[in-house]
Amino acid sequence: MVPLLMSYEAMDPASQYDRIVTELRGVGVALQLYARDHGGQLPPRLTALVSGKYLPADGLVSSADPTGGKEGGVPNSYAEWGQATETDESGSSYLYEFSEAPCKWDWKTTLGANVNPSDVDTNKDGTVSWSEVKNWQLLHGDIVQQPNNKPYAKDKFPVVRCYWYQYPNSYSNVTARSVLNLAVDQKTVFISQPWWEKDQ
Repeated sequence: MVPLLMSYEAMDPASQYDRIVTELRGVGVALQLYARDHGGQLPPRLTALVSGKYLPADGLVSSADPTGGKEGGVPNSYAEWGQATETDESGSSYLYEFSEAPCKWDWKTTLGANVNPSDVDTNKDGTVSWSEVKNWQLLHGDIVQQPNNKPYAKDKFPVVRCYWYQYPNSYSNVTARSVLNLAVDQKTVFISQPWWEKDQ
């Protein structure tokens, strides 16, 4: 990896934005290569991109993350977003929406009361994963949308998210559009609130 000449903290806001967009798009290329080699499937965890040599060892550590990946995909300061720690991976600064990690937060409230957990649990192993919830949400929508329950466009649905982008100020205002997201199309990057559905 080419050494970075200027620290993230020393950059102006536009350059910070460009740096994180570039990093996220790099992860997107790695996801595309992984899917090409695995029958179109996304990895079970982002760290599979490193172990599989699709990214260098530090390829999942964001320039914006002062902890170097130690706090995972969401800064510990976001206490109200604690459910996201379910997907945390050592050495990764990103929240991976399509993780194999069991989904323990109340996803049924977001997807809608009429959603049958056995339909979401597509591999029928008795555990609903983040990946299964997010695949369902992508294809069927949720109750946050207006109108409700319509499929999401692949360029408006995140696969990898950088909560560190405007850290440390962003977590004090959880309604701010302060999270950069790589979309499921693995090319588009968009900015949103921590709860990205509110911006759709």
